[in-house]
Amino acid sequence: MNQLNETDAEKILSAIRIGLWRVEFEEGKPTRFYADAVMDELLGVTGDVTPEERFRFHIAHVHPADMSMFQEYADKLAKVRTEIVYRYLHPLKGEMIVRCGGVRDMSEKGFIYTMGTHQDISETVRLEREREMERRLTEMNKSLQRDRERREDYYRELLDIQSCGILAYTIPDHRVVHMNAEALRMYGIKNIGDAQGKIGNALRSVYYPKPGTVERLRKLQKEDDSVDYECIIGKGSSNESHIVAKTKIVQIPTGERAALTTFVDISEMMVLKNALRQAEEGSRAKSAFLFAMSHDLRTPMNAIIGYANLMETHWGEQELTAGYLKKLKEASQFLLGLIGNVLELARIESGKESLSEEVWDMRKLEDTIDMLLNDEIVRKHLKLEKHMRVTHPYIYCDAMKLREILMNLMSNAVKYTPAGGKVCLTMEELPSEKAGYAQFRGIVEDSGIGISAEYLPHIFEEFTRERNSSESGIQGTGLGLRIVKSFVDMMDGSILVESEQGKGTRFTVLLSCRIAEKNDLKQKEASTDRLMLSGKRILLAEDNVLNAEIAMTLLADAQAEVDLAEDGVCAIQKLREVPEGYYDLILTDIQMPRMNGYEMAKAIRALPDAKASIPIIAMTANAFEEDRRAALAAGMDGYVVKPVETAALGKAIAELKI
Repeated sequence: MNQLNETDAEKILSAIRIGLWRVEFEEGKPTRFYADAVMDELLGVTGDVTPEERFRFHIAHVHPADMSMFQEYADKLAKVRTEIVYRYLHPLKGEMIVRCGGVRDMSEKGFIYTMGTHQDISETVRLEREREMERRLTEMNKSLQRDRERREDYYRELLDIQSCGILAYTIPDHRVVHMNAEALRMYGIKNIGDAQGKIGNALRSVYYPKPGTVERLRKLQKEDDSVDYECIIGKGSSNESHIVAKTKIVQIPTGERAALTTFVDISEMMVLKNALRQAEEGSRAKSAFLFAMSHDLRTPMNAIIGYANLMETHWGEQELTAGYLKKLKEASQFLLGLIGNVLELARIESGKESLSEEVWDMRKLEDTIDMLLNDEIVRKHLKLEKHMRVTHPYIYCDAMKLREILMNLMSNAVKYTPAGGKVCLTMEELPSEKAGYAQFRGIVEDSGIGISAEYLPHIFEEFTRERNSSESGIQGTGLGLRIVKSFVDMMDGSILVESEQGKGTRFTVLLSCRIAEKNDLKQKEASTDRLMLSGKRILLAEDNVLNAEIAMTLLADAQAEVDLAEDGVCAIQKLREVPEGYYDLILTDIQMPRMNGYEMAKAIRALPDAKASIPIIAMTANAFEEDRRAALAAGMDGYVVKPVETAALGKAIAELKI
C-alpha cells in the first residue's frame, strides 16, 4: 500500500482544519502547550509565544460555560484516551465549536505527556443544522482524494477518531485501500485484516431504499463521477445503521481507479424521526378513542336505562320491581367501576394502581354476564354456553377487576361474533400447589371473525384495533384488552390468545386466588346492613344540591339529625354557633366554593377549643389514593368515595366509634 510523506500529511490536516498538539504536565512547573501551525491558527495565536503562554492563552478562551466540562476532560485525558466537543472563543472569528481528542503517551515517566488533535467543526454543525451536509462531505472527499498515506498506523489513528466512516477500495477488483474504525463498526468487521475477505459480501448486502441508487453506483465502474445517496448497512441485524453517504471515483498513486466513500451514521436521527411519527400516530389513536369511548359505556348504560323503564312500567309490582332495582344497582356499580378503570389506565402504566381484595362469590359471574350481555345475545340470536366447574366459589379477590377481565373478553366475543354464532364461557378450578389457594382457568371462546396472525402481537396494546369502526362496522375504543392485560398482570396471572381469521378466537386466563369461607362472605354482607345513626347530630358540608339531597335522605333514613352547610365557610360558622359536643360528626365534600374541604378541615383543627377534635369524614368524587392521603393529611378522619354507598359510609363511621 502506498504511503504518504509527512508534508502531504500536513497538507491534509491543514485542509480539513485539524491541528496537532502536545501538552506536558510536570510537577512544580507551568504547563507546556506545543502546537503546529494549524493548531495555532485554530487557537487564534499570532506571533511567537512560549509553550507556557500558549497554554494560558488557550485556557483563557475556553467558553466559561464549558470550563467545568473541559476540566473533567483534561483530568480523564491523563488516564485514558478521550474526546470532547466544546465552545472556544476565537479572538478574531468569535465562538467556534471544537472537537478535541487525545491520548497519553505512557512511555514518558518523568511527567505527564498527552497529544492529540483539535478540529474546528463549527461549519459542520451549521451545515448539519441547515441540512447542507453534502457540501461538507464533498470537501472531505476532495481532501481525502489528495491523501498519499505514509506512516499508516499513526495517521489511521487520527482518522479513527473521526465520527464519519471512510472506505476506499479499488475498481473493479475491490481491493481495500483503507477502512477506518467507524466504517469497520458500521459494516460489522472486526479489523482491517478481515476487511479484504469480507468487504465484497458486505457491500452486496447494503440496502438502498431509493430506487435507482444501485444503478447510479454501477455507473461509477466506468465513469469518473460521484454519487450522493442513503443506505442501510446490516439491515435487520443488531448493528443496523442508517447512512448518508457519498461515493466518488478517484485515482490513487498506483494509477488505479478507486471508490472513495464517506458516510455518516444517522441512526439516532432516524430513531427520533420514528418516535415522532409514532407519537403522532398515538395522538390520532387517542383522539379516535375519545370519540369512541361513549360506545363502550353503553352496555351498562343500556341496562340501567332499560331496567329503569321496566320499573316505571311495572311500578307497584313489588317483587318484580325489587329485582329490577337490584339489577339496576349492579349495572350502575359496574358502570362506575368501568369508568374508574378507564380513568386509571394512566395509573396502571405508572404503577400507581393497586388491588382491593375482598371476599366474593365467583358464581356471581353468571349473573353479571346475564345482566349486561343478555339483550345483545338475544338480538344477535347467539348461542351462549356457560360452564362453571368451581370447587371453592368463595375467594379473596378484587371482584371489580376480575369481572372487568371476563366481561371485556365476553363483550368482545359477543361484539365480533356474527348473528347465529356461538359464544362460550368456561370457569374451572385447577389444582393449586400453594396451600390455601385455588387456581382458576377462565376460557372465553367464540365463532367470530377472528384475528390475523400479523395483529396478534399487538392485541394488548392500548388504543389499537385491527380494523377501525368504519372498516368493521363495530364500534370500540381499542382500550379494553389493554386493561385486561394490565389487570391480569397485577394479579400475577397470565393470559393467552389463540385465533384464526374466519374461525373465531379463544382467550385463556389463569389466576390464583386465596380461598375464603362462606362465613367470611356472610360477615361482609352483614356489614352492608342498614345504617343506624339514631340520636346523632351531623353537619353536612355540600355545595351540590342533588348530592346534598341524596346524602341528607340517606342520613335521615338512618335516623340522624342533619344540618346542611353550602361550603366550608358556612360549615365553620355553624360549628362556632353551637356549643361543644353539639355535632357528633362532620361529613364534607372536597370541591366547594369559597373554602374547599381540605381548607375547612385545617381550619377546624386549628380551633382553640374541643371543637377542633370533632370527627370529619370526606365524601368526594376524588377517587384516587393520593386524594385519600391528601384528605388525611388535612386532618380528616375518614374518606368515602362518591357515589356514596350505605355500606362504605357505615364502615367509615363505625371505625370512628362515635
